[in-house]
Amino acid sequence: MDNLKNIKLFNDLNKVSLKYTSLPNLVKENDIRDNNKLQQLILNYRNNIGDIKNRATLISKQARDLSKDSNAKQIFNTIIDLNNFAMDKYNDILNNKENNESLPVQAVINTTVEELVLISNSIKYKEFLKDKFSYFYIYEKIVMNAFLNFLVLKNMDIDKNKIESLSQAILSQIQCLSLLSM
Repeated sequence: MDNLKNIKLFNDLNKVSLKYTSLPNLVKENDIRDNNKLQQLILNYRNNIGDIKNRATLISKQARDLSKDSNAKQIFNTIIDLNNFAMDKYNDILNNKENNESLPVQAVINTTVEELVLISNSIKYKEFLKDKFSYFYIYEKIVMNAFLNFLVLKNMDIDKNKIESLSQAILSQIQCLSLLSM
């Protein structure tokens, strides 16, 4: 754990998490209802984390299988393309001014996107080359949490474009990490 605390990405991720830990008092009825629903859905999906990991593993395997006949330059270009595509989708979400979601739902969306942006930037600047094991450990944990959050958010009343963008971005990020680990 001490090794992770020395990594800038780890500290940046902690700051994002802390930013959303203390939400203002939930006074609106829909905020309270959505908060309870989110908590229940998160608990349900965490109880099935093995299934979620299996889905992510399948996506990773498909990405590696598709690129097994590619050379290093092609794989590198694909990684860049996937990472850029994911960043575009994150920007779509952040720039979507349709904020019909409750405060708890907004917090889950924003935390998820901000953490994934940090990972994308870390990949873009090749920070993982400093300590591949630690960085990939962080990447995997954040992407799995984002995948879980996506499945939870899919069950909430959210703008269809936001959930589509989040889905595409997370799938691209899983594929990107899979290719990076080759």
